Amino acid sequence: MTEFDSVIPAGESGTLTAKIKTTSTQSGPISKSVAVTTDAPGAERLTLSVTFTAVTAVSVLPRPQLTLNGVQGDSPSATVVLRREDGKELEITGIDNSDDRLVIEAVKVSESAVVSGQRVRPGDVLLNVSTAPETEPVAFNGRFRVATNHPDAATIDLVYAIRLRPLIEARPAQLRLLLQEGNSTGRTTLFRIQHNRQGQFKLTGAKASKPELFRAQLVDGDVEAQVHTVAVMLQDDVEAGDLESRVLESLVISTDDPEQAEIELSVLIEPRELRRPGQARPLE
Repeated sequence: MTEFDSVIPAGESGTLTAKIKTTSTQSGPISKSVAVTTDAPGAERLTLSVTFTAVTAVSVLPRPQLTLNGVQGDSPSATVVLRREDGKELEITGIDNSDDRLVIEAVKVSESAVVSGQRVRPGDVLLNVSTAPETEPVAFNGRFRVATNHPDAATIDLVYAIRLRPLIEARPAQLRLLLQEGNSTGRTTLFRIQHNRQGQFKLTGAKASKPELFRAQLVDGDVEAQVHTVAVMLQDDVEAGDLESRVLESLVISTDDPEQAEIELSVLIEPRELRRPGQARPLE
């Protein structure tokens, strides 16, 4: 945000004040620029650069972001250190968290030590964040707020990411089949199913939501493995004119693993007109 003198008499000077908003955890050198337009000949547009150093009131070490990576059944965790830079003892007066998948614990540091690669000292606070037991597989980004006793950093926003993968996972999770007249390319695609704990398992079946359109074939057959390959293909008698527009269907793969007996994927079937060499593209 800027405030400035809109009219500056010839030969005189004016004032432009730039206000730059920073967060309570932002620190280090920061550079910004301000574009100024004027009616002065030869100086219709000016760019002013502003460089300053932000000093944080409360440090979050190593950074104010937490990443929780794991596999279904895990409770991945991460720890950050909160520290008042004025040397006083930090107090956490409240935590505002709306995500019931997160478990957040604030622990006061009473003696110097090294925790999660960070050197801590008395007066610091450890913030331990983990996922709740039985959390379902998810990829999610969010934030929560911590209230402190520092007058210049009454609240601190921390961002987090949960990356909890399924025990058994299909890659890619969405398949695409192309239906083109006179062209077999795209009628078949392959994908992999893997155990994210390197366990051995079998594929026991595949069920298409519309078996008259497509089917799946277990390439590996009746074997135990950590990774399986599956082929998905359009039925031989399905022709380009059978579909007027794309459809989104599903495929359910069955396994012999009691912890994850089924994996469901999306299958996009897309009819396309085959363009031949030299064929003009119709005008929109």
